[in-house]
Amino acid sequence: MKYECFENDCYNLYTIKTNKFNSCHLEVIFRNRCTKENVTYLALLFDMLMENSKDYPTRKELVRKEQDLYNTSIYSVNSRVGGLELTNVVANFLDPKFMDENSLEEIIKLVFSLIFNPNVEVDEFDEDTFNRVKSRLSKEIDRLKEDPKQSSILSALREIDKTSPRCFNSSGDAEILKDITPKKLYKFYKNVLENSLVDIYIVGNLDMKSVNKLIKKYALFTSIKTEKVNLYLDEITSKKTMSASRQNSLTQLNVVQVYSLKELDSWEINYVMPIFNLLWGSGSLESKLYKTVREENSLCYNISTFYQKYDRNIILHTAIDKENYNKALKLIKGCMQDMCKGNISEEELSNIKEMVINSLNLIYDSPNRLVDNYLFSNLASLPDIEKRIDEFNKVSIKDLIALSKKINLVLNYKEGE
Repeated sequence: MKYECFENDCYNLYTIKTNKFNSCHLEVIFRNRCTKENVTYLALLFDMLMENSKDYPTRKELVRKEQDLYNTSIYSVNSRVGGLELTNVVANFLDPKFMDENSLEEIIKLVFSLIFNPNVEVDEFDEDTFNRVKSRLSKEIDRLKEDPKQSSILSALREIDKTSPRCFNSSGDAEILKDITPKKLYKFYKNVLENSLVDIYIVGNLDMKSVNKLIKKYALFTSIKTEKVNLYLDEITSKKTMSASRQNSLTQLNVVQVYSLKELDSWEINYVMPIFNLLWGSGSLESKLYKTVREENSLCYNISTFYQKYDRNIILHTAIDKENYNKALKLIKGCMQDMCKGNISEEELSNIKEMVINSLNLIYDSPNRLVDNYLFSNLASLPDIEKRIDEFNKVSIKDLIALSKKINLVLNYKEGE
């Protein structure tokens, strides 16, 4: 694989030339500060942009155009990473050697026409499209209430700080959405083009110099942005463990624990903490929490932990019967004490390292993951895959014990009857 960067005035184009795939993968990535308003507006805006355009004013016409371009697929994805809200406009298309001569240019032109030539009249988005997409997003936001796991996790995080991006619904906020109009959305759209940090990534067996020329022709970004948004959120600070609960109609308690990570250095953040988390609760059926709480004591169907690196915390979730709550907490505490004492075999550690290394090697088999890897190499200075494998192999039980002293339980939360 050959990696290159083409620096342009208002964006950089990052390319990965490879003949490993019969398709190509393009991502236009917008970076904005993560606020509740930005999350909601961006979710609605990019759904609108992918629905139709001035050139293809109905969804049906746009789909037909994509089908004409050898079933090219164009869509958007919104995600939060620490203090950033990322919006990816993604295009998957056939390797040009299997297409007509001008198809590559037509695909690139279509991607950027969806971004720069929306279905707008007199500074307002098309009202019919707006109402349809807004209704769809409203239902998506409401669906969170039907997901006890995700809903309870966000509720727990609100107990710590309801203004933090940690507790934002990834689809947006219902109250903010209600207030958006076609005119307000268009004003926001102009602001996004003016102020978003934008980069472009592409994977495929392509003449990347020619691709750069084509993208320059249609990527009509005009402003140079210099604002830097901190990727990492501030540490959660708490002198003592909080407790909170909320009643609902669920028959089981959803139990959430939030742990803060204090003053980790970059090596611990990138290598020791992922290993710790996999051994403790998120690795496999062999993790300490799964074996102890589920297999040995049959208290739950599943128990898992989520290491959120850029949020500087770990979240634990399980669902249990009310009468088993105190016993479950005691077992969870015992598993953490095992980690603190280094009650980990070399075989367990070796198995987890193998799992991590296998996952890293799978990056080479996925264009999406190749782009993600390249992106976070740029955003967070992650080294290349081979270097990361070497660093993971260095993690010892002694490192895990030292790390455990920097993990603090800040919240016990339960939700249910």
